[in-house]
Amino acid sequence: MPVSSTILVADGDASIRALIKDILEARGYQVETASSPASAAALMARGGPALVLAAHGEKDDGGSLVHEAARLGLITPVILLISSSCDNPGRLARDCGAMAYLQKPVVRSQLEMLVRLGLAENELRSTAMLQEERLASAQAFLKSVLNADEGVVFLLDDEALVLDSSGPVESLLGRGVGQCKGRYYPSFFSDAIANLHEGAIAKARTTREAARLEEHRSGMVLETRVRPVMQGETLSGFVVSLRDITAERRGEVGLAESEKQYRSVFAGASDAIILADRERGTVMECNDAACRVLGYDAAEVRGMAVQDLVAHPEQIMAAMSQGGKRVSYDYLKRKNGASLPVELSMSYFTNAGRDVCILYAQDISRRRIVEEALREGARLYRAVVEDQTELICRYGPDGKLTFVNNAFERFVDQDEEDVLGSDFFSSMGSMDRRVLTEWLEHFDPSRPVLDREVLHIRPDGEERWISWTHRAVLNDRNSVIEIQAVGRDITEHKAAESALAQATQEKEQYRLNLEATFASIPDAIMTVDSGLSVIATNNAAKSLFGFEGERSRGRRLEDVVRDAGNPCVQVLQQVLKTDKPVHGYEIELKTASMGERMVEINCSPLVDKDRRHAGAVLVVRDISHIADLEKQLQQRHGFRGIVGRSGPMQDIYQLLEQLSSLDSIVLILGESGTGKELAAEALHYGGVRAGKPLIKVNCSALSESLLESELFGHVRGAFTGAVRDKVGRIQAAQGGTLFLDEIGDISPMLQLKLLRFLESREYERVGESRTYTADVRIIAATNADLRESVRRGSFREDLYYRLNVMPVTLPPLRDRQADIPMLTDHFLSMFAENFGKHFDGVSEEVMDLLLSYSWPGNVRELKHTLEHACILSPGKIVELRHIRKDLVDHIRNVIPEPAPVPIAEPGFPLSFMPRKPGRDDILAVLHECGGNKVQAARRLGIHRATLYRKLKALGLDA
Repeated sequence: MPVSSTILVADGDASIRALIKDILEARGYQVETASSPASAAALMARGGPALVLAAHGEKDDGGSLVHEAARLGLITPVILLISSSCDNPGRLARDCGAMAYLQKPVVRSQLEMLVRLGLAENELRSTAMLQEERLASAQAFLKSVLNADEGVVFLLDDEALVLDSSGPVESLLGRGVGQCKGRYYPSFFSDAIANLHEGAIAKARTTREAARLEEHRSGMVLETRVRPVMQGETLSGFVVSLRDITAERRGEVGLAESEKQYRSVFAGASDAIILADRERGTVMECNDAACRVLGYDAAEVRGMAVQDLVAHPEQIMAAMSQGGKRVSYDYLKRKNGASLPVELSMSYFTNAGRDVCILYAQDISRRRIVEEALREGARLYRAVVEDQTELICRYGPDGKLTFVNNAFERFVDQDEEDVLGSDFFSSMGSMDRRVLTEWLEHFDPSRPVLDREVLHIRPDGEERWISWTHRAVLNDRNSVIEIQAVGRDITEHKAAESALAQATQEKEQYRLNLEATFASIPDAIMTVDSGLSVIATNNAAKSLFGFEGERSRGRRLEDVVRDAGNPCVQVLQQVLKTDKPVHGYEIELKTASMGERMVEINCSPLVDKDRRHAGAVLVVRDISHIADLEKQLQQRHGFRGIVGRSGPMQDIYQLLEQLSSLDSIVLILGESGTGKELAAEALHYGGVRAGKPLIKVNCSALSESLLESELFGHVRGAFTGAVRDKVGRIQAAQGGTLFLDEIGDISPMLQLKLLRFLESREYERVGESRTYTADVRIIAATNADLRESVRRGSFREDLYYRLNVMPVTLPPLRDRQADIPMLTDHFLSMFAENFGKHFDGVSEEVMDLLLSYSWPGNVRELKHTLEHACILSPGKIVELRHIRKDLVDHIRNVIPEPAPVPIAEPGFPLSFMPRKPGRDDILAVLHECGGNKVQAARRLGIHRATLYRKLKALGLDA
């Protein structure tokens, strides 16, 4: 089976899935993810992955995927993702049958090591499975070769010792197979005959070619062939085959005496007869019946290879080379390409030094194949049936058993002496016994066979289903003298039939469920063939395209969807032409019943069971209700607690996301109130240290001595008032993040000590000379101009360069004015919950006021202003009278009444214009934005709801 290179990650935690996927894809692995064991099992059934990483805990059952892989016959190793709180993860992984486990939170190095081991384990399992299959195949081939010869076959090593044998060894040599192994092969014969066999072996050893000899024994003629087995230039052993060719030799003598009779029979026989050269495998002669069957002239058949005339040449050529007597079923290939089922009988003779095989081909296409009569003699019969796996017995009309084979003895758990003479009917139920006795009492020679499936209860209580075939043996008066019964154990077959019936029922239910699902899917689905004729549609497609589903089936798509410019038709034509899918094509579509709708079109080639393209599948999803989806996908409204969607904030979000997974020092710059502490929290909780502590230190709130003690800790007695040891903030932040706020206000002495810590990650507690190390990430923040502080000499230049590894400058609120409406809604929601009120928003006058103010206190000042207004407002809409009067007066005094100005140039954000937009302004911006009201509101610098109210007041809401 082909080995997949995909790694499947199954975890209900989307962040864990994303983290593992990013790590592995960065290493070049192909990764698929699943949010549940059920979806992971579906992916495994679709294509076995090389490795599975599965979460295992209270909500996830990764161990079920181990059993699912075994059920699907996959060799995929499973690694469990286990919470760090698990007491014994190793035992848990062993109990589940998983290869290994990985504790969460995930450590990159451990993950990469286990993935390499898992992929190596997958490769080893694949190699082992391939080797086992090859070994089993080789053993099966060897067994088949040994059993293909109707004579006796011995496998000898290079010293002529017997390795294995097959065929009627006991009848020819008077000893069992087990007595032959390990013995010197010529020792099986008398001295004179042994010398012949030793000579044949010596000849084969010397010439490296097959040696042949004949011997006459007790009226029989035995042919022995000794073939050397070579491995390159080295002799590995011999294959010795013994065949009884008495009939052949007698035939050769009679052939010379009855050649005339033979010619008459040969020419007038109704069955096809072909004479072939055994050594060359070519046709020497054939009769008229063979020419009629094959469709060739006699001259055309002569010289043809026998293997070109039969459907299974290997079987026929093997039988001819080994002296086989009969091939019960094969096909003759006619000249016109047709075939004819035949039973081939073969006989052999030697003519003018050439070994000739006579092939008798009997047409069996219109007759029943009749079972052979009971073989003469108990010895020969037992040799045939004794080793059979089927249950074989004979019984008289009275039901008394007269013969059983070993398989029958094992089934009833009794010896032959105890079974013979017992009643065969007694082992059956009353119904089966009645059917069998009625068949015998009212026997009809035209119905010599009775097939019956019978439930037997073995002596140990086990129930087994046996399919019995009872065949009557008749005398010359067509009376039943004995019945031969052959039973095959079909218990597993019956169970498989039951399982198949259940599976068929489940499949039908699954089909009905699929049809119901197909009809109820809200997306419009349509399938067409390669000629653009409709195959099937669901209810949503009928509604979207305005046609009746049953009437559309089989019609041309252009007749159903009459709009020649319909993008759905164009997409289908493109997919049928290129055989390549189209995904995520968004366009406005004019529908008959719903008007213009924004839709997403997906179209893929339709592949039949032979992997040929037979049409296309079109899926049309109505995304009108999420018209803002594209903007929301491209622009985030917030990031880990930070609110804002303006362009400057989008850049900040991208930078914070890049820095979250790193351990580099980050310096957050910005005016007071811009959210530096929120940015630090976003960096910490978005990285690998999120599970560790985030320790915050306000460097400007403490004196030099207290700040040193807070940062590094102290021991008892280090200074006055130090009555006990104190853990410093650095030690408390071990493994996590240390946030140093207002870093620009620390003293020069502390700057020096902090520089040493940043360089070496080493520090000393106050009052102690012992050196400690700490694994912490440093994030610093300040609203001061550190470059100016360095120039003045109040801040160390080397510390500044050490901190300024990755600066993040947060924009002031006046530079992100487009975020004011969103921040206003955010704070109103927060204060509504705090004060137990409900706010729908602010009035148009309040929003214009908020947008026109420069906000020197930034987001913090805006928050406190809205908190004041929410306290005064009874709810619903925050009016201008609820805003602090001093702020309103200040804004009105600072901003004079604006003079008329021209409309801003395209691309200029009108939210920064020093006047309220009028009718002409709104119409101009709407025209520039193509009627997009969301984009126009952003350009005008007003809230979207304010724009809608203005349009309604101006009579432009249509």
